[in-house]
Order: sequence, then C-alpha cells, then structure tokens
Amino acid sequence: MCGRYTLGRQPDALLDYFHLHGIVPTYHLSWNIAPSQSAPVIIHNNEQQRICQLMRWGLVPAWSSGPDSRFTMINAKAETIDEKPAYKKAFQSRRCLIPCDGFYEWQTSSVKRQTAKQPYYICKQDRSLFALAGIWESWQGSGESQPLTSFSIITTDATPFMQDIHHRMPVILSPDLFDSWLSETNNNPGKLKSLLRPYAADDLIKHPVSRAVNSPKNDSAELIEAVS
Repeated sequence: MCGRYTLGRQPDALLDYFHLHGIVPTYHLSWNIAPSQSAPVIIHNNEQQRICQLMRWGLVPAWSSGPDSRFTMINAKAETIDEKPAYKKAFQSRRCLIPCDGFYEWQTSSVKRQTAKQPYYICKQDRSLFALAGIWESWQGSGESQPLTSFSIITTDATPFMQDIHHRMPVILSPDLFDSWLSETNNNPGKLKSLLRPYAADDLIKHPVSRAVNSPKNDSAELIEAVS
C-alpha cells in the first residue's frame, strides 16, 4: 500500500516537470502527507491540457453519503480497479497523477517477541520529482456550495527491490505515459491497466527513517533522513 508520501517542491517545479497549463494553487510543502489532507493533483481539463488542483487524499465516491472515517479509500488495487464499484467509474474517466518526491512504507519485523514496524523512505537516486498513478472523484452533498474533490493512489505488486519491505507499492508512471493515462479518449480498460505495472527502472533507493513519521503531526525534512 501507500499510506504516506512527500512533496517538498515549490509550485514552479510542478509547472516545469508536468508542463502545466495555468497556475499551480498554493499548497503546503510536506514531508509527511497523510490521508484526509489536501495535496496537488494533475488532471486534464476539457481542452486536454494538464492542470493542477488541490484534492483530499481518500476517495469519496460521487454516490456516497460523504467522507466516512471507516472507509479511507486512500489506495486502489490495480488488479481490480475496473471491477470495484467505488473505483470503476473514476478509472474509466477520472484519472490523475499525484506529484511526489518520495513515499514511505513500513516493514514488519519481530523484536523481543513483539511486532514492530520500521518505516522506510523510498525515492529516486537523484531525489527528483516523479508521479504516482491515481483516480479522482467529485462529491457534493445537499446544501454544500462547493464539491469535494478527492483522490486515491493506485498500487500494484511490489518489485524485488521493495519486496523485503512490503508486498505492494504505488504505481509510478514515467513522463512518456502521462498523456495516455490522463486522456479521456483512452477508455479501453485493458490498455489502461497495462500502464499499471510495477516500476521497472532501477533508479529508486530506500533507507530506514525515524518512527516520528508515524504521526502526521510531525512534518519536517528531518523525517526523510536515514537512521541506523
């Protein structure tokens, strides 16, 4: 799964990397983005141009009664995304990219007969920006003046690089796949799912980090520093 990620880049970095149209809304630089928080998301507008919007992390289906803490829906499995009622329509027509510069995963280990989870930080070797595949939705309750837009990160099987930490990982999309993923005219489920494969490049690195990341109240660049 993917339960936390980072984005410590200024808006100009998103403009350049994603070749965005228009402005990037103001957002909080974060080294510990957690579920229910708002974060930048890249989508196509009606002119098939890439634009950036702020959305809530944790999908809220249009047909639901609204946000529900019992169903966080922060991740959607690539294997079944076209089958599950909560994700199917968004997968068909509301796909997005989630900008990030790294993500966390927790490795379970047994220490002194107790189960402990060690957080790891995963990022590019050059610490550069990259994109995760996602889907998004718009929900509006009765009496609400503005719709709530929300997103979910798509996960797939972990690569050998990740398997010693966790059996799942987020789908990382290379820039040459951005338009294919975002395009509303690309609605063939088979072709879309073929894009949701484990990341093949060998430019990721990982290292253990402080358990301070476990609390969303902690948010500083120190969280991504390696610990022994």
